[in-house]
Amino acid sequence: MTNIGDLLGDFADSFVQDNINVGDVHMLVLDRSNGITPKDGDETRNKFFVVLGFDKDGNVIGGLVINSNINYRLPSIITDYQLPVSIKQCPFLKHNSFVNCSRLITANKNKFGKNTYRGKINNKELMEQIVDTLKESPTTNKKILKDFGII
Repeated sequence: MTNIGDLLGDFADSFVQDNINVGDVHMLVLDRSNGITPKDGDETRNKFFVVLGFDKDGNVIGGLVINSNINYRLPSIITDYQLPVSIKQCPFLKHNSFVNCSRLITANKNKFGKNTYRGKINNKELMEQIVDTLKESPTTNKKILKDFGII
């Protein structure tokens, strides 16, 4: 069955890219250039990406990824900044997960499209908690936060 996004083609992707908002969550194909370490043998990983800000030109988007589990082989300076989120808070999740607030990552606008949108974090308190945890992380680059309008 054909959906409206298929009928609209590239226009639908462009529309999505022009209407990305803070709190939107997209499923993106990310790689090392985005700061993601793919699993053994893979070039990319599909990750939920929470939009937190935009560069001055609006072409690069800063955000955080959601992980299913915490990798406890990583140092505590990273694992301590994994914020738990539940299915109740984020109905697009398949199971309770963790927002990685240890470091803001970036994605070009062209990674977003009609098939990437998964939902929005509408809970204002949760979004504030996510941003505050990111700001508190000792691994966060404050200049990058400023560049994306987060501080």
